[in-house]
Amino acid sequence: MAVPDELKGLRFACECVSARGKGYSDPWANISQNKLLPNGTKEEILNLVAREPKTISQLAEALELSPPSIHTHINDMVKSELLRESEEWEKRYPTERYYEPNFPVIKAEEHAEFEAVCQELAKRVADLFEKKRAQLERTFNKTDLAERGWAFSDITQYLYAAVQRGARELLEERGVLPTPEQHQNGVRWVFWAEEPSADADK
Repeated sequence: MAVPDELKGLRFACECVSARGKGYSDPWANISQNKLLPNGTKEEILNLVAREPKTISQLAEALELSPPSIHTHINDMVKSELLRESEEWEKRYPTERYYEPNFPVIKAEEHAEFEAVCQELAKRVADLFEKKRAQLERTFNKTDLAERGWAFSDITQYLYAAVQRGARELLEERGVLPTPEQHQNGVRWVFWAEEPSADADK
């Protein structure tokens, strides 16, 4: 039986798991919802061109796939605006078309540059969250969550996510953060990727 239309449905931690609703909790949720990266090949293409722009023939060789197959993936990714042609590389090699990510890729050394200030901000948020814990627990006790068998610790991730979401929405309203951009295919998303640090798997 379908959920009645008058019910808005649950809002999950990430809209990427839901077929309902237009809100977003993550600025990249629409990437998943709209299946812009539906398989591992497209992700591998992104990983390869993130290192340096590549041609279809170079990607085909690296992935051991046929050029027509890669061409299809590239067309899909250009249409969804995950890839773009690299103007800089095409100036160097004008007879070839080179492709690169159409979103920022934060290199490991760039991540290191931001690390100190990001950790400082994280500490301030954590300190404030901890300072407000007693108030949050009092609010929890006013609800019937405990009667339904839930402890305060069961909803702390929700509370943190609500704070994070609220802060982002405020920063968007103030113009500090950009709102999700509507792309040519009508999908709204903000996307970026990080290069893992050398000790990421340790």
